[in-house]
Amino acid sequence: MNLNLPTAAIFCALVNLALGIGMWLLWNRERLRYLLFWSAGFFAFGTGALLLTSQKLIPDFFAISIGNLCTTLSTFLFHIGICLFFDRRRLWQTWMLLVLAVETVLILYFSQIDYSTSARVYVYSAAQALLVSATLLVLMEVRRERGAGVNPEVLVITVLSLLFHSARIIFTPFFPMPKIFMDSGNVQTLLAFGMIVIHTSYALAFSNMHASALNASLNAALQDAKNNERQKVEVLGYVSHDLRAPLATIDGYSAVLLAQASEDQKKLIQTIQRSVKYQLSLIDELLEYAKAELQPLTIHPDTTDLPLLLDNVHEYATALCLQQNNAFHYHAPDRIPPLATLDGRRLQQVLLNLLANAAKFTRDGSVTLDVKAKANGDVCELHFAVIDTGMGMDLDQGTDIFAAFQQLQATSGSTGLGLFIAQRILVAMNSSLSVASTPGKGSRFSFVLAVRAIPASEADWTVSRPSRVALREQTLQSVLAGQTELDDRALSELADLALHGRLSDIGDWLERHAEGTPENVFATEVKNLLECFDFPGIRSLAMCTLERRQFSH
Repeated sequence: MNLNLPTAAIFCALVNLALGIGMWLLWNRERLRYLLFWSAGFFAFGTGALLLTSQKLIPDFFAISIGNLCTTLSTFLFHIGICLFFDRRRLWQTWMLLVLAVETVLILYFSQIDYSTSARVYVYSAAQALLVSATLLVLMEVRRERGAGVNPEVLVITVLSLLFHSARIIFTPFFPMPKIFMDSGNVQTLLAFGMIVIHTSYALAFSNMHASALNASLNAALQDAKNNERQKVEVLGYVSHDLRAPLATIDGYSAVLLAQASEDQKKLIQTIQRSVKYQLSLIDELLEYAKAELQPLTIHPDTTDLPLLLDNVHEYATALCLQQNNAFHYHAPDRIPPLATLDGRRLQQVLLNLLANAAKFTRDGSVTLDVKAKANGDVCELHFAVIDTGMGMDLDQGTDIFAAFQQLQATSGSTGLGLFIAQRILVAMNSSLSVASTPGKGSRFSFVLAVRAIPASEADWTVSRPSRVALREQTLQSVLAGQTELDDRALSELADLALHGRLSDIGDWLERHAEGTPENVFATEVKNLLECFDFPGIRSLAMCTLERRQFSH
C-alpha cells in the first residue's frame, strides 16, 4: 500500500470515526453534554476526511466545500465541549461561527469561481488556526484561575494543533499544489498523519479529563457522605449526652433517698439504681462511639501497674457476671511484670467491653478471663482471652461482628458497639481481636499485646498473687454455704453505710453482727477492707453477697 495522501486521509477518517463512536458510547452512558460535542467533533472530522478523498467521485461542492467545512467544524465542536467541561462562558462562539461562514464562502469561491488549491489550503489552515487560538485562550484563562495542574495535557495538545496548522500555512508556498488536493506530495501526507496523532491525543486528553471529572465527583460525594455521617454522629453524641444528664441526676437523688428510706423502700430504690446504672452504661457506650468517630483515637503509653489493673478488671467482671447468675473465673499468669509501658486505660476498656459482652450473652454459665505473659526478647507478650459458655455465634453467616451497631443476636439493652470499640482500640495498639465461637456452646475472644516490661527479664517478674476479688469470691462461697447468718436487711445496711463512707457506723455494724462469731469469714473480710478504708470494696462485697443470695433462691 502506497503511503500517499488519499491513504492517509482514509486512515485519518476511520480513526476519527472510531474515536467518535467511543466518545458517543461514553455520552450514551453518562449523558454529559461535553461528551456529545466531543463525539460530534470526531464524527465531523471523519466525515469531512471521507468527502475530501472522494473528490474524483462526487461534485466539488460536496467534496471540497462540505468536506472542508466538516473538518473545520470539528475544531469548533471541540471548543464548545471544552467550554462546557470547564463551565466557561462561550464568549468566542459568535466569532468562531463567523470564521466558519467566511471560510465556507471563500472555499466556494476558490473551488467554483476562481479555482485555486493553494488558496483553499491557506483559507482552511487560517480558519483552523483562528479556532484553535480561541480554544487556547479559554484554556489559558482556566489555567490562570484554577492553577497549572488542571488538565495540562489538553493545553499542550492545543498548542501542538496551533503549530500544526501554522506549519501548513508556512510550508505550502515552498511546495507547489496540484489542481486536485489529493494528488499532493509527501509534505501534505505527513501533515495528514500528524492530524491523526493530534486527534488521537485529543481523544486521550478528553478521556483523561472525563475521568478526572468523575473522580472529583466521587470525592465530593464521599466528602458529603463523611459530612453527613459526622453530623449523624454529632447528633448521636448530643442526644446521648442529654439523656445521660437526667439519669445521672436520678441516680444521685436515689442515693440520697436510700440513706433515709425504710427497708421496703430501699429495695425499690436499689432496683431504680440498678436500672439507671444499666442505662448509663449503654449511653456511655454510645458516647464512646461518638467520641471515637469524631476524634482520632490516640494511644498514650505510660508506666502501668499490671497486677493492679488486672485486679480492678477482676472486680468489675465479678459484678458484671452476677447480673445473670454467671460464675467468673480469672486465670492469672504464673509470673507477670509488675510494670509495663502501655495505655492502661485503653487496655482496661477493651477487657471490660469483652467481659461485658460475654456476661450479657451468657446466663447461668461461666465467664473466664485467661491471661498469660511471655518474655520475647526485649518485649513482653501479653496474651488475653475472654471465654464464655453462652449462646455462641454462627461465624459462617459472613457478618462483620466488629462493625458498629452489629448484633448477631438481638439482646435487650445491647447497642452492638462493644466489639467495634474493642477492635478499634486494639488496632491502634498494633494488635487485633480474634474470635472463635460455636452456636450453643460459647465464644472465645483473644488478642496479644507486645509491651515493654519493667523489668525486662522474666526471672525478675513477680509471682501472681490472689486478688482481693478472689478473696471476696471465697467469702461469697462461704456465705452461700450458710457459714454466716447475715440477713438481707443487715447486708443492705452495710452497703448503705459503705456508700456514704460512715467509718464508725461500720465499726458498730461489725460489733453487732460479728459478735460471738470469730469464724465469720464475711466479717473478717469487712474488717480487712475497713482497715484499708476501702469503702467501695465493702459495698461491692455486700451487694454481691445480696445478689448472689437472691439468684441462689
